[in-house]
Amino acid sequence: MVRASRIRRAFRTQAVAVLLALSLTGCARLIGGEAGVVLEAIEHGPARTELGRITPPPSRTRLPDADLWLPGSGAPLGTPRAGLVLAPGFSEGGRDDPRLQPLAESLARAGFAVRVPELPGARRLTLDPADIAAMRRAAEAEAAAGRRVALAGISFAAAPALLAGQGGPAELVLTLGGFHGLEPLAVFAATGAHRAPGEAAWRRDPPTPYAAGAFLLAVSAAMPDGTDGLLLRQAGWRLLDQPTASLDDLARAMTPAGRAALALVQERDPDRVPARLAALPALARERLAALDPARVALATCTLAIHGLADTVIPWTQSAALAAALPPGRAVLVPVPGFGHVDPAGVPLEGQLVLIGAMRALLEWRDGTDPCAAGAAGVASGAARPT
Repeated sequence: MVRASRIRRAFRTQAVAVLLALSLTGCARLIGGEAGVVLEAIEHGPARTELGRITPPPSRTRLPDADLWLPGSGAPLGTPRAGLVLAPGFSEGGRDDPRLQPLAESLARAGFAVRVPELPGARRLTLDPADIAAMRRAAEAEAAAGRRVALAGISFAAAPALLAGQGGPAELVLTLGGFHGLEPLAVFAATGAHRAPGEAAWRRDPPTPYAAGAFLLAVSAAMPDGTDGLLLRQAGWRLLDQPTASLDDLARAMTPAGRAALALVQERDPDRVPARLAALPALARERLAALDPARVALATCTLAIHGLADTVIPWTQSAALAAALPPGRAVLVPVPGFGHVDPAGVPLEGQLVLIGAMRALLEWRDGTDPCAAGAAGVASGAARPT
């Protein structure tokens, strides 16, 4: 039970923990300027950092469908210079997750109005199109307040952020550890196989029970039989707790629709995963399609940040996202040594890339388009993905 509890806590807070949090060395902080100061505050909490010493505490207002963080009275940056809608991804705590507070507070101290919407699907650890509408409402609220708007989606929350950013007021979408297509995401969750844009051969990594368990949780609410949904949630948590545990007892109690979902994550041939997806019940296929960024023509300027050591969602998914956008509308930021959840041990090379990404966000706050000519310098110095 101790181990299961620890895994559950990690899963609930994964999106908040990873958003641009890193172990900055003294050298990186010194050369990072404002970006380094903000990142230091996100990791350690503003109260113990330079950002906390030079800025007043922001205000936090509880709204019916979101929390709104604003720079404190008398802040050096004055009134908010831009709005940032922040989606922390799968988290049972949602906007009340305590790890969200230093993140939102740091960004508010940096001059953003930070709006954290309540995402019903993400809070239940499932994929739900209602999350798209929640993100869009939050963006429209920021625009109605007279602020330029950016959307930030972490991990599984990248999908509602990307989809809400199309045709709405958002000028920028930032993703961290995000993805472009649900089919390749399912392939990786089941088999560990993935490929970069233009590649025919599969890259092979060991399958991760975390990714498979997350996928089962994500589709559990889209089962036509409620018992199947409950059993799939049990299967998902069991994979997170005991990666080699048998799921046979749960499968025997399921209908064929539930067993089809189990068969998908147990498939080891990447070329057979599309057929496994097609065998899911119609409701599950519709729910997945509604949250698949690959189904729409993306156009909003997107800053796609991804750790090259990510074992939950491969960096090739952010590469596919960047490749799918029109020329000049995406900046891919591959981060050496950075994973999906745990920022510990990021080498200096990766720290510098993350500083560059934060600098791009701060420059957007001040009116610069990260997708303009020359914006590829955000990731300058980073090792190219191989």
